[in-house]
Amino acid sequence: MAKRKRQNSTEEKIKKWIADGRGLGEGKDYKPWLNIQDVASNGYATREKGWKTDRIHHFLSDLELKYLYTLDWCPYVEDIREQYPLLPLQKTLSIAEEFGIEHPREDGTHGSYKVITSDFFIVLRTNKGLKTCIRTIKPVNHLDTRELEKFDIEKKFYQDLGIEDWKLVTDVDLPHNFIQNMDWFYDCKFIDNRPNISSELISSVSPILYNAVKTEGLGLSTLAIKYDDVFGLEKGSCLFIVKYLLANKIWETDMNNIINPSLPLQVYDLEVKTNKLQG
Repeated sequence: MAKRKRQNSTEEKIKKWIADGRGLGEGKDYKPWLNIQDVASNGYATREKGWKTDRIHHFLSDLELKYLYTLDWCPYVEDIREQYPLLPLQKTLSIAEEFGIEHPREDGTHGSYKVITSDFFIVLRTNKGLKTCIRTIKPVNHLDTRELEKFDIEKKFYQDLGIEDWKLVTDVDLPHNFIQNMDWFYDCKFIDNRPNISSELISSVSPILYNAVKTEGLGLSTLAIKYDDVFGLEKGSCLFIVKYLLANKIWETDMNNIINPSLPLQVYDLEVKTNKLQG
């Protein structure tokens, strides 16, 4: 009787979450199957809206958040859906039975069967049109036989849907210097919530800041404070503007080298960038 009650409870939760729109929608309208309130002890959320989706993302690990940075930077990524549910549940149960694998449960071993989720359901723009790919994120030291069994279920689920591009990404695969740089200026992509900063202000001061960065040899933080005073701006404004220019690829730097605000910022010549784009 207890087992039947657990099953009913799971079915009711799935129906309720689907009715709430979880796992449905695209872009800004997508709702993850799981959010940080469901995994309060381990959840992570973007501090600001994602660059591609214009919504807050919900992740189960810091590693997933770091992988988001690579997707938001990539010009070919069209949509990012995290915690994407493999539904209906009966499908993954059938795959698990076919493979002779124990299907994941709510509490690990004795609870009701749970909906498996993919860390990232990604839509890419290619020269042949839109393409779907799936990425599962896991630290190398968390990989064991049981985890690999779960991945087999996930991979087979998508293969049956005609989606062949499924890959495992580990912490070893991530570009750590790039991610540190992204974390430094990720929140500066948009100016909507930044007081006293406008696109007009950025347009007027960025040429002067660019010339200063290229010629004065000052550490970035020192230079930014200097030009806050020159322009009569609130402290931190020029540093935000520099981050905004980098986040929007208006200024470009070598993202594989860590940006140290105490040192001069190395930016590519704007003329070189313009010629490259024209070519």
